[in-house]
Amino acid sequence: MAKVTILSDAPTLPTGFSNQSKLLADYLTRHGHEVHYLANGYTGATIKNVELEDGTKFNYKIYGQKQNQYFADQITPHLKETNSDAFFILLDTFMMFGQDGWFLRTDTSPAQTFFWFPSDGGGGLPVYCDKILRKVEYPVAMSKFGQKQALDYYGIKTHYIPHGTEPKRFYRLPDLDRYMLRTRWGLQDKFVIGVVARNQQRKMLDRTMKAMYLIKNLIPNAVLFLHIDPTDVAQIWDIRHLIIRYGLENRVVFSGMNWRSGFTWAQMNEVYNVMDCFFLSTSGEGFGIPIIEAMSCEIPVVATDYTTTPELIKDHKCGFGIKLAGVEEVSMFEWNSIDYDNKVMNGTLTGSWEVERGLCDCEDAAKKIKKLYDDPELCKQMGRNGRGAVLKYYDFENVVGPAWMNYILEGIKR
Repeated sequence: MAKVTILSDAPTLPTGFSNQSKLLADYLTRHGHEVHYLANGYTGATIKNVELEDGTKFNYKIYGQKQNQYFADQITPHLKETNSDAFFILLDTFMMFGQDGWFLRTDTSPAQTFFWFPSDGGGGLPVYCDKILRKVEYPVAMSKFGQKQALDYYGIKTHYIPHGTEPKRFYRLPDLDRYMLRTRWGLQDKFVIGVVARNQQRKMLDRTMKAMYLIKNLIPNAVLFLHIDPTDVAQIWDIRHLIIRYGLENRVVFSGMNWRSGFTWAQMNEVYNVMDCFFLSTSGEGFGIPIIEAMSCEIPVVATDYTTTPELIKDHKCGFGIKLAGVEEVSMFEWNSIDYDNKVMNGTLTGSWEVERGLCDCEDAAKKIKKLYDDPELCKQMGRNGRGAVLKYYDFENVVGPAWMNYILEGIKR
């Protein structure tokens, strides 16, 4: 039996990090290992064996943070008190660097440290954050893009384990059920373009609205179905204002999601099953969990051809990549990461931590979605391809969980 401490977003939060860490904690616990969960964003007392209203159970200890973010003041004493064999981290690298590189001075003994790191932009990792990967014993990329970037920019060899999802929760409903579901939404005769994303700057939902302005003239019955909260206090753009600006008042439907509470698993499966295609005008993804959830539901995907999306969408022939604005189509895996970044710089802008963000071409997005609209058989084939890829590569229970458990056990035996 291994003792594993996990540091990530609290398992009660509706974030991608929380989702993956919760699945891993549950998998390890069910296979007889002892799990301690340092829950970023939770400030209460330590709890154990808690069950949520939706039936989700946490059969392990969940610790609340104290004075410092990311448990900076608790990591060392916790690992020594629990005598943890493995210390698993799933957060952004810049969170562990902070203002002064605090994690570089943190004693993580006696545990072997595993960092499941994201990289969601070009130009290398967030500035200085390569030092975090050199600090830990086992840096693990969640994408082939991140793995290649770490090697090309810094000469750091990393292991690769992708994020995963649960095909038993996300699947295509029977045609009659889908029809009844769409009828309930008043969408039975529409071509539904779906979005699942929080309205933060990296998701570039302003590009979504601009592309929809073009699509409305190409596809007469197209409707944008947004699983976002238009009242989100953290939103970057006022989506309701952009709807008016681009004349989309009768072309947008909101799912009713509230950022404070989210949806149940069953409701999320219905959200994807309303769609004819999934659209993401992102500027870069560390992985892209909503993409593989849509794939699992046999929904073809159209997303910015940047960072991780090529390996999820184009490699599995389950949708289309949207080229970067002002840039001809270039395959990043044919080039060294540095050379690729220089070739596409006309279609990127520099964000925080000096990370390069991709700017998708709105006209190309509209054309790719029109291709799906014009070819229902292509949609079905791409949907089947997506489901097949999820079952083979991204099924957490049968692929990702076992890969992680084996890798952790191998690491602590060395």
